[in-house]
Amino acid sequence: MKYILHVFSFLCILTSLASCDKFTDIHEEFIKGGEIIYAVKPDSVAFIAGKERLMMRLWMINGQNIKNIIVSWNGRQDSMVLAAKLKPGRDSIEVLINGLAEKNYSFDIYAIDNFGHRSLTYTTFGATYGAEYATLLQNRRIKNMALSEAAASIDWFAPAENMIINEVKFKNRRGTDTVVRFPSADFSVNIDAAGSTPFQYRSLYIPEDEAIDTFATAWTSDVLPEFFTFDRAAWEVLAVSDETASDGGGKATLIDGNLGTYWHSQWGPDIPLPHWAIIDMKSVKNISYFTIYRRNNNTNTKSVQLYVGNSSDPDGTWALAASGTFASGNQMTINNTTGATGRYVKMLLPDSNNPPFTSVAEIYMYGK
Repeated sequence: MKYILHVFSFLCILTSLASCDKFTDIHEEFIKGGEIIYAVKPDSVAFIAGKERLMMRLWMINGQNIKNIIVSWNGRQDSMVLAAKLKPGRDSIEVLINGLAEKNYSFDIYAIDNFGHRSLTYTTFGATYGAEYATLLQNRRIKNMALSEAAASIDWFAPAENMIINEVKFKNRRGTDTVVRFPSADFSVNIDAAGSTPFQYRSLYIPEDEAIDTFATAWTSDVLPEFFTFDRAAWEVLAVSDETASDGGGKATLIDGNLGTYWHSQWGPDIPLPHWAIIDMKSVKNISYFTIYRRNNNTNTKSVQLYVGNSSDPDGTWALAASGTFASGNQMTINNTTGATGRYVKMLLPDSNNPPFTSVAEIYMYGK
């Protein structure tokens, strides 16, 4: 029995020695000439998109012995060699690669140290953009334009994806060429321009986050409106000939912006025509035209005469600016044909389709 165990142990030792020889045979080819030493491999590499170019940002850890970084692309048909001067710890290299056609790229990057050792290859991807991408870009659309005494405002629809900046180019009120830039997150911009001013606008895009170049659309032309609505927030209806405040809301409703409220002449007892109201605009205004709204679903008011002056006295000196008669509907626009200016407006209602009653919902004034 002991003999059998000795024989079995001897056979196991021979088998183990044979296995070791085969294992050594497998690796012998790879260790000819000694152990292979590799240089430090790039820790991470990113390619930032640009206009027919890319920005490479490469990080290495303990790469102080690295002499060169080799970058190749287009199946290694194109390459560049970068001299490296890296610090101990984590350090980086940033370099531009110019003259790249618009397409996607695969890059192979490796390092060579001061002793001639080469690192393992780091493979990553990047994309450049150019004329083809630019043809896909569109200007941001204008939603609305409005004028005030102080400025012009332009409202915009929502921006497209990757739009970052919008620009408006115009001559300001002093005749100076001006460009206003505002972020695409803004939906409105004010510009110091007068009515009827031509202007141009365009949008700027980046193809990817952190892209190094922007792409601009072609300039598009437009013109600001000729007229603006006077801001009535500080105005005041000083006096009226008469009113029934409980019916419609009273004289203040003439400038409250609500067509559902109105100034109504007095009834019970009925006050004879004409009826009038005086509005203080707080400063002298050059009014181009007026828009008057009658009470909804009521056609009592027939003719309207509008005067301007520099005194609020209803019996003072007033210059006729405009007059008109409602034909149909509840809205009427009449021009200031005389060019009269003043701080106060007197609205006179001389007649009625249902004498002696009149009612007016709103009066707006427009400047040029």
